Amino acid sequence: MARHLTDSRLQRVLAAAEVLERDPHGVKVARLPSGVYLKLFRRKRLLSSAAWRPYAQRFVANARALTRLAVRTVRVRAYFWCPQARRHVVAYEPLAGETVRDRTGNGGAVDWPDLARFLAYLHRQGVYFRSLHSGNIVCLPGGGFGLIDIADLRMLRGPLGLTRRVRNLRPLLRDPALRPRWQAMPFQEFLDAYCRAAGVRPRQEALLRRLAWWQWARCTGQGSGASVSDSASLTGSR
Repeated sequence: MARHLTDSRLQRVLAAAEVLERDPHGVKVARLPSGVYLKLFRRKRLLSSAAWRPYAQRFVANARALTRLAVRTVRVRAYFWCPQARRHVVAYEPLAGETVRDRTGNGGAVDWPDLARFLAYLHRQGVYFRSLHSGNIVCLPGGGFGLIDIADLRMLRGPLGLTRRVRNLRPLLRDPALRPRWQAMPFQEFLDAYCRAAGVRPRQEALLRRLAWWQWARCTGQGSGASVSDSASLTGSR
């Protein structure tokens, strides 16, 4: 349940904070002197599902759900509603580490097979994150991965189906920061690791590989992908 926050109090808090992100409508993300982050949510359209389930509420619920699954993410401290500013505000502790986008941009190494296993775990647990790109996946200091900016995430009742799994790889394959890295063999290694951890039957795995190579070819613009998938991925080899 959101706590009430007056506009005057919100403005005082923002005046003492470092603004990290804003748009024409105002502040979106700010960092308090304590290191706690504030994320401000506004309703973008009059007719929207956010009218009965605000994105801030989804953010809070998703953080709790991921924590129950032992997936590292932000730690929510408080959740507010400011009626004068028409903003929901979430105060949270950020997730330590650097995003995959920052890591690769700085020339650092990413354990791609481990990332594939992480995504396979999410999909087995019914986590469907439509904004699953390199800016929202965090490389943790001790190894492994976590998720941030999680309002656009759904928790389904069972494991994702094959089509939805492959569709969920699309933001990563289309990510401009990662496109130079998605050559055939690195993606082969990534896909092999994903399939070993996917928890699907052999016949499903063969179809999963077909769909994944088709998605890879479509997103990277490297031909139809038929020769690669026929020679390597359709064998179902592990």
